[in-house]
Amino acid sequence: MSLPTLHVEIDFSTGPSFSYPFILDSLGFGILDTNVLADAPADLVDVSAQVRKVSTRRGRNRILANFEAGTATVVLNDPNSDFNPQNTSSPYYGKLLPLRKIRIYATTIFNSNPINVNLFSGYITSYDTSFYQGTTEDAVVTLQCADGFRLLNNVSTELPPIPGATAGQLSGARIETLLDFADFPDSMENINPGNSTMQVDPGGNRSVLAAIQTIEQSEFGAFFMGRSGKATFLERNVISELADVSPTEYTDVYPLGPGQYPYSSVDFAFDDQLVLNDVSITRLGGTPQIVTDQTSIDTYFYKSGQRTNLLMQTDAEALDQAQMLVASRKDATLRIDSMRLDLNSDIDEQNTALNLNMDIYNLINITKTMPGGSTITQELFVQGVSHDISPGKWNVTVYTAEPIIQAFILDSSTQGVLDQNALTY
Repeated sequence: MSLPTLHVEIDFSTGPSFSYPFILDSLGFGILDTNVLADAPADLVDVSAQVRKVSTRRGRNRILANFEAGTATVVLNDPNSDFNPQNTSSPYYGKLLPLRKIRIYATTIFNSNPINVNLFSGYITSYDTSFYQGTTEDAVVTLQCADGFRLLNNVSTELPPIPGATAGQLSGARIETLLDFADFPDSMENINPGNSTMQVDPGGNRSVLAAIQTIEQSEFGAFFMGRSGKATFLERNVISELADVSPTEYTDVYPLGPGQYPYSSVDFAFDDQLVLNDVSITRLGGTPQIVTDQTSIDTYFYKSGQRTNLLMQTDAEALDQAQMLVASRKDATLRIDSMRLDLNSDIDEQNTALNLNMDIYNLINITKTMPGGSTITQELFVQGVSHDISPGKWNVTVYTAEPIIQAFILDSSTQGVLDQNALTY
């Protein structure tokens, strides 16, 4: 199986929307809720033939941390100095401005048909030129890129409360209000309604991104930028239900069975980093809700964590969040922090497409054979994905964590087990 074909396109048009039109009957660009309508005509340049190296990273390392801005680095050959903004003979003269749009995607074969898979959609933050051996040699330009978090972090909410951010508003509606304030396009939003109602926006001088992340923590949901550049918010109940889907099986036990896929390596950890046995959750204007577990404290000493100035409407909900955190994080467990996939290896087209499509909150099951003959199997959520691509090389690293919300779901063989799955709030 040959490696996928890498594509890098720059869109020099203005506006935050990605100008990749919805095309009927197209496997790559005819997907409802995936391809978006643009807000300006595309001014696309395909620079794929100049690419020397690409790396992308999206997501987060730790389950309790905020999602980070997705980033990408693209290294291009630039023998004619086309990406020098002072070169008046460049075809891009006058267009090489910060925050122009960039899209990185792959083409692979699936079921005998070519498919396009988005890897990263974002904005060029800098054009860095260097030379192999002095100014007489060909230049290379490095494009440093960030996703839509960069735009949201650049917008201040100023001091007054956000208009329309009223008390009793569901978390998803509040995030949409904040995105509207930042003029983020509706066509680039994928927002769940939410399960928690919010207090009135408190105002204050903070970024729109910081305000959204406060809502994310108040709901105990997830806010990140999707591979196609869409602002994505998953509510708490949706996250708990995602733990009940059939996981994709990765294993190092051979021969592989039906529906099982290989990996190159996994990274284990056994430490106290995620242990929490003394948690305080405080909503704005509320009383701190403190939950402890004495058995865990006796075993691991105090491992405290706190969240303050959250915007849920009641102390009771703050207490629910504190109880859930302690219940799921009071014990140290052997973790699989990451898994490495090698697209150069001898894998079939389905496996290649699966690895390329790996995304945040996919549920996977990893089995690792340990020295001595024992095996460890863990069911995990994908929390982040990185791609490292150069000629003849394509590695995918998947960052993982156990589901933190183990909801009790009736009639589920995995999430409906008494005394094993906790009732989420």
